[in-house]
Amino acid sequence: MGQKSRYLKLRAAACAVALLALSQLCSWSAVLRSSDGSFSLDLPGKWEDAGADSPAVVLQAENDHAEVKVRALPKLLQETEQKAKLQATQAKLRKSGVASRKIYSVPTASGVRFSFIEFVSEGSRWQSGFFSLGGRTYGLLASDLSAKEFKAVLASLRPLSAAEGSAETAEAAPALPGPGAGAPEAASALPAPPEEAGGTLGAPPSADSAAPGEAPEAPAELPALPKRQVGGSLALVLIVLVISAAALGYRFLAKREQEAAEELPAAGSVFPFHIEKRYLSFNTVFDIRDSAGKEYRAVSPRVPTLLLGAGLFLYFLLKALVQGMLYAGVNLDTVPMAVLGPISALLSLSNLLITVGAVLFLFFRKKMKLYDPDGNLLLDVCQKRVSFGSQYFMVRDAAGVEGARLKRVGFVLIRRRWQLLDLQGNVLLDIREDSSGKAIARKFLGHLWGLLRTNYVVSAGEAEIGGIRREWSVWNRYNLRMTPPAGLNPELALTAALFVDIVDPDRWHPWHG
Repeated sequence: MGQKSRYLKLRAAACAVALLALSQLCSWSAVLRSSDGSFSLDLPGKWEDAGADSPAVVLQAENDHAEVKVRALPKLLQETEQKAKLQATQAKLRKSGVASRKIYSVPTASGVRFSFIEFVSEGSRWQSGFFSLGGRTYGLLASDLSAKEFKAVLASLRPLSAAEGSAETAEAAPALPGPGAGAPEAASALPAPPEEAGGTLGAPPSADSAAPGEAPEAPAELPALPKRQVGGSLALVLIVLVISAAALGYRFLAKREQEAAEELPAAGSVFPFHIEKRYLSFNTVFDIRDSAGKEYRAVSPRVPTLLLGAGLFLYFLLKALVQGMLYAGVNLDTVPMAVLGPISALLSLSNLLITVGAVLFLFFRKKMKLYDPDGNLLLDVCQKRVSFGSQYFMVRDAAGVEGARLKRVGFVLIRRRWQLLDLQGNVLLDIREDSSGKAIARKFLGHLWGLLRTNYVVSAGEAEIGGIRREWSVWNRYNLRMTPPAGLNPELALTAALFVDIVDPDRWHPWHG
């Protein structure tokens, strides 16, 4: 018996706590009804009826920091008339130096259209607009509401049925507090925004004394507050993330070894050359090591890439900053020019950098210098002329004497192709992508975290004599293995392989040549 009695007491205490919590939750919301019995607002939070400050006001509510006032106009206004009055209010605001955004037309949950404007005046945020319901037009003025609270006001606007309306108008109070709201006390009237000779700005303009219309306005659309657009497509981002995760997962699980087993270098040969691209450098730099351990270095300037990259980085950084300010609820109209001025200047600079970088991409001539282990110049490669077909590059020695030419074969649809030529135009080496399938995939997916890196087959005449093989790495590392034909300088073959990677690099993004 003692245990059962204790159990009943605990259950009763739990029920009491639950009822107390439920009553507390109910006290944090209020159903406010208009005094003419036309509509109600079911507002979350501690909203209370503030009492009407004029006969035309059918609902006036406040909480600890904001107020909402709705008044009935004696004339039914069509949507075009509502927007005309809002435009007149905007004109008055502009004359008094108050910036107002565009006119928004959004639908409430009940389908009633609400047209309004937003502006900031005297340190307060205002929403002023109209909606039509039951053959009447109402003007709504709200101050100091956050975007979330204003959306809640629009979402809770609900027309009352005839029975609800008649029961409501029979009661004495113009607006009844909801369950648990308590007995409200009269509050001060809603402060008006700055005035300009002729009337109160921001509040819905007073209508003339025409009789109210008979026919109710048909319900229309309405999104809640201006929607902020997020740059880019979420679906596209998700697709890229899924593809990238699949590529990394494949790399991790497959544990694929190098396609070809490493061969011992031939006696006296400098091949294979091991090449690694150096990252985070101002120029494009390659570190090279031959089979004997000697180290070389190749340097190529990349001015257009730096300008374009800096411009894009600055642009997206500023865009993220502004989007973050908007999502944090910052009204850009209230941000001082001391902040907006530098942001605008940096945005203009980013556009300039992007434009200059894109133009230089078309006319900047590719160059490269190859240095020996002692830092002396071995070979210098320079583009002969800008061309949109086949491109030719001069290969000169340290004295500036041209000894060979590189040709990038133009108008190749799938597999990129290069040729090393002598001064008479004879082909010394032919360098071509090894796989048509991967070449097509790269055009749509990029190198996909190293999974689709480019390999090349090197031929002399009709015979395959070697190749450029990438290492199984997300970094740009590869080996040049070949048995050079008689009389070919190995440094010329190395220069050709390096320059192919400079002009036609593997990129992480798609849609490259």
